[in-house]
Amino acid sequence: MSSSTLTLVLRHAGGSAGPDAAPDADLLRRFAATRDEPAFAELLRRHGPMVWAACRHLLPAHADAEDAFQATFLALTRAAGSIRRGDAVGGWLHGVAV
Repeated sequence: MSSSTLTLVLRHAGGSAGPDAAPDADLLRRFAATRDEPAFAELLRRHGPMVWAACRHLLPAHADAEDAFQATFLALTRAAGSIRRGDAVGGWLHGVAV
């Protein structure tokens, strides 16, 4: 991911909340059930900055941090249906990033 692309993603992630202020567990359930893109985008908006901070803290090379950031959210897309505590998706994402 180019630096400008990551900046755009994080800028979007820092924007205002989506159309509803659903809890993380509901967003995760919607994404797992129907691949609801707005639900995923809201999870990215809420947790992307924290994941990025963890990646940058642990990986000094910017490109490596970008790869880890992407891999973390890719893992979410693959494991969304198996995350037992949807209300703790932030902690799950942090653990994957680390």
